[in-house]
Amino acid sequence: MMRVLRPVALAAALAVMAATPVVAAPAASAQTMRDRQWYLTTLDVAAAQKITQGEGVVVAVVDSGIGEHPDLDGQALAGISYLSDDNSLVDDSGHGSGMAGLIAAKGGNADHLLGIAPKAKVLSVRTMTGSAPAPGTWTRIPDAIRWAVDHGAKLINISTGGYLETGSWEAVRYALDHDVLVVASTGNAKEFPDRTAVLDPASIPGVLAVTAVNRDGKVWDGALHGPQTVLAAPGVDIPLASAAGGGRVIGYHESTNSTSNAAAIVSGAAALIRAKYPQLPVKDVVQRLIATADDAGAPGRDPEYGYGRLNLVKALTADVAPVAANPLLSGVQGAPDDEVGSHTFPNVLGDAIIRMLTIGAVWVGVLLLAGLILLLTRRRRT
Repeated sequence: MMRVLRPVALAAALAVMAATPVVAAPAASAQTMRDRQWYLTTLDVAAAQKITQGEGVVVAVVDSGIGEHPDLDGQALAGISYLSDDNSLVDDSGHGSGMAGLIAAKGGNADHLLGIAPKAKVLSVRTMTGSAPAPGTWTRIPDAIRWAVDHGAKLINISTGGYLETGSWEAVRYALDHDVLVVASTGNAKEFPDRTAVLDPASIPGVLAVTAVNRDGKVWDGALHGPQTVLAAPGVDIPLASAAGGGRVIGYHESTNSTSNAAAIVSGAAALIRAKYPQLPVKDVVQRLIATADDAGAPGRDPEYGYGRLNLVKALTADVAPVAANPLLSGVQGAPDDEVGSHTFPNVLGDAIIRMLTIGAVWVGVLLLAGLILLLTRRRRT
């Protein structure tokens, strides 16, 4: 049966952030931004960054853009904007900048955020603004994935989701075929109250779908989850860089909760792996992340934690045997019918055409049936 994907984008509100952060520099007596980054200790990021800091790796951030912020100076690469203003280095919602900071903020003193991979670069691929487009408009995620692959990204972070366009499966396969890993968030229940499953594109086979855990390592109760969940990472009480744009001052969001955060942290971890093992194919990058994860929840892979919680240092140092095939593609036969072929027209238009054709077919059937009845009636009379 054909699966219809409706092209409704997720708003940048996937990260539950305050609208106008005003924290420019914490007072000496208050917690610093570094203090608030509790996950740096949980993941032993200091030890990981003694091994590598992500040099030479480009992570595409498919999101709302990346704006100006001192913690991101020199870190962001101009990419492409699929919006009307054609500027990728601007961020009206703040979501993309926050994700970029989690991945590659350069740190400095304790009043600045430190990314997981501070010497990696983040490539801005802007696909959305501060609110979801109207139904029937494009989020352009499949195009964004292909563009990022073709322009040097070794990783793609998609901390957004929803019901995306036709072509998403093909775009993910295109990335994997070109040795590029796609990391995506499973989604937040608050933004999708009618949804009980992992969002697209995280639900697509081959995508590393990430859910969020809190300080205690428990899965966040605001996360969507399902059998597609691959990994769990910190996503609760996470501070974010707030770049200029959309009426915001440059500063920080002191505490946010979302699977978006968790996906960005895993993208930073994957950037460290790709920096340490530059010849390692994407299938083995995935294997390193899942084979070294700390099992949680039900034994083995489960719908809430996936293979378990991210263990960053172990992922960088453990002896992990290579695999013959990507473990996230095991048993996958191919894309559903609606993912094959061109996606020139929005699905909302396709749905309308299908409805018109269906209605037309019904009327043709009614007329034919009426004609047949009339013909039989006349024959009986004669």
